[in-house]
Amino acid sequence: METIFLAELSWPQIAEIQKKAHLIILPVGSTEQHGHHLPVDVDSRLATLLAEQAAQKVNAAKKIRVLVAPTIHYTEVETFKEFPGTIGISLDTEVRLLQDVVRSFITNGFNNILVLNGHSSNTIPINTALRQVNSEFSDAGLYAVNWWSLGNLPKILKSPLSLHAEEMETSLYLVADPDKVDLSKAGTEYPKLSLSEKWVTPDFYGLGKTVFYHYRKKYPKFGKSKGIMGDATTACKETGEKIAKAVVADLVEIIVEIVASEEKKC
Repeated sequence: METIFLAELSWPQIAEIQKKAHLIILPVGSTEQHGHHLPVDVDSRLATLLAEQAAQKVNAAKKIRVLVAPTIHYTEVETFKEFPGTIGISLDTEVRLLQDVVRSFITNGFNNILVLNGHSSNTIPINTALRQVNSEFSDAGLYAVNWWSLGNLPKILKSPLSLHAEEMETSLYLVADPDKVDLSKAGTEYPKLSLSEKWVTPDFYGLGKTVFYHYRKKYPKFGKSKGIMGDATTACKETGEKIAKAVVADLVEIIVEIVASEEKKC
């Protein structure tokens, strides 16, 4: 079976792929604490898992070639910077990094780039970077999606979608690497936000009804909490499998539409 990973291909192989209908997925995550029960690579690992599954499914149809680029692991993680193992970069650096990588894909011959975000704080930096690159390359196919916005996940979950080390992420990590999940240390914690759920959920870091910046003291603090935002105790592998299936189905549909749209422009 042909590899889906850009990093495993030689440059002549990549050149051949670029001559055909293709798309490259760039997973973007973080290196950030995710409670006592999950490792610090959650955001990167989950975005990569879903990118891989979507690429494999599209490639199996043999009409579009999808590659998965090396994941970006270091992004802005100011919220939990006090927690050991949370390693990040500045917001300005993240925007420039994303700009440079996406710009390089375009100048290197890739027609369609889909940034698959796994860390909610990346939403605005990704949008900013793509907007800036688009002003330079107006014909490039540039797209971005937060994976948790797909698959109608609230209908799958038992608890409210809260986006950090809770049921959703824990369940999906049980699919990615169950040996690295310690459910005996899972807990339930919800941050006290300055706006009600009506205005800020399910994605209070993204571009939903309201974008707001609130006191960080309302977040769980190192030494005073497990670093969970939501209910991780309801997580299970079966739920994770349902999440993956639903999200990947939507990703596949998006990829097919992107390539079809871009081909019509030629």
